Amino acid sequence: MNFVEWTAEMSVGSDTLDGHHKMIIDCLNALHPLLESDAPDAKVLAVMAKLEDFVLVHFSDEEQDMKRAGYPDWRAHKELHDRMYDVVFSLKSDIERGEKPDARRLFQLIQDWLVTHILGEDRKYIPYLTSPTAKPVGQWKRSNGREC
Repeated sequence: MNFVEWTAEMSVGSDTLDGHHKMIIDCLNALHPLLESDAPDAKVLAVMAKLEDFVLVHFSDEEQDMKRAGYPDWRAHKELHDRMYDVVFSLKSDIERGEKPDARRLFQLIQDWLVTHILGEDRKYIPYLTSPTAKPVGQWKRSNGREC
């Protein structure tokens, strides 16, 4: 049995974003037994690297979808993504330095991500994604000139 199971209430109404969320859950489920055992750090690092890469893709896609759908709070949502990415990056960096990952931090990540974020924050943009009259919000650029 997995540590975290996908449920229909986690759906945001987008097959792509739901698929991303499922992949993230798969990574977290793969990490859980590794942290509870004396698994080689290379195995843990491989899962963390996959998780880090995947969250970057997911966050980018989700943020673009929110902007296209006209979700007015996409910038605040992006800030939440940035903070969650920092947690994933920090965990991965700890492992790269040879530190044993803190299982509590992982469990907190799961709690924040699944309960607070997917079931809370992500559900706020569902009406915008499913609206046939969605209007994109204005774009803004980073200091390097790239659109956000």
